Amino acid sequence: MDRRDVVALFFEYWKAQDVDMALSLAAEDVVYNLYLSNSAVPHGGETRGRERCREVLYAVLADFDYLHYAPTIVGEDGDVVRAQVEFRYHHRRTGGLLAGTKRMVFAVEDGLITRVDEHHDAGLVEAFMRLTQQREAANEVQAPPELPKGRARTCATPQDREGQS
Repeated sequence: MDRRDVVALFFEYWKAQDVDMALSLAAEDVVYNLYLSNSAVPHGGETRGRERCREVLYAVLADFDYLHYAPTIVGEDGDVVRAQVEFRYHHRRTGGLLAGTKRMVFAVEDGLITRVDEHHDAGLVEAFMRLTQQREAANEVQAPPELPKGRARTCATPQDREGQS
């Protein structure tokens, strides 16, 4: 698989919310930088290592439902793959909606993601999270929405994809 294919497959797994398969494409010492203040966003800042990234990604999924997630790979230069993602997230505890675009920059070496830099509109996301924290503190929360039953999530593994070539 080339670098672009690795990132495309990562997005496929992440869109299906399959953290373990997404991280199967990451190096053991992967670095994930979410360029947001960690005082406003619990997962903001730098995370090092596949296991710590797993914890962070599961925490993100515990906080948000992904209503819309549309990545587009916009460029490739050497070991770097750039993407733009349109998103719409639902905050599970407060019902708040956060929508926008973000930029993601991946470094891929020897078929594994070694670094991810994720850039959001910091003012928008941090204001949303401050409001969310205030609503949680005031106990203005709601039950998470009922998810559709029987929806199968299927993703091909890298081994399945190699057999298709």
